[in-house]
Amino acid sequence: MSLLFIGSLFMIYWSYYRLGEQTLKRIGQWILICVSIIMLAGCGKNDADFSIFLTEFSQSPTEIRESVQQKIQEKLGEEPKVTITTAALYVEQKILLEYAAGEHEIIIVPEDIMKRYTQQGAHMVLDQDFDSAKFTEGVFEGGVMDETTNEIITEKHLFAIPLSKMKLFEGLDFPTEGLFATIPFSTSSVENSVKVMKAMIGE
Repeated sequence: MSLLFIGSLFMIYWSYYRLGEQTLKRIGQWILICVSIIMLAGCGKNDADFSIFLTEFSQSPTEIRESVQQKIQEKLGEEPKVTITTAALYVEQKILLEYAAGEHEIIIVPEDIMKRYTQQGAHMVLDQDFDSAKFTEGVFEGGVMDETTNEIITEKHLFAIPLSKMKLFEGLDFPTEGLFATIPFSTSSVENSVKVMKAMIGE
């Protein structure tokens, strides 16, 4: 890493005199993008792990993390090993970073955030794995990838499951109203995401 850093400084020094300040600024922008991609790529996790991101608006979600994590693990057995990451709702930058990192198989957020990211095509369509008629709260128009044009188009589907209809949270001192579980488009295993989601529902 130190050699890479020294080499980068040398290139910047050389470029300043050879290419000019304006050109260097443009190159710097591309370097920043590339470094960001490399850093994200280097933050991978064990394929055997199953990560859930949870945030809500009434209390610190860390208070419920261990209880939820334990109940999910009991239903699944030893594998996959479930870990839950939590954050307070008001830290919007944290939520954005969690989506951008692409390290979670299920993301649980309030309805307004869920719909906002769904419009951008961030969540998987759930119609084929879950009964839309049972979870009408999660059916609405959202962004999906058009396989022909590779562009985001708007279609009506089941994109999220309300926590209020998940048996996993019954008996827990945790307000589920207004919270939805989604499968992010970046999940490393759609099969495992669906499996865990069904366990949370009680199917």
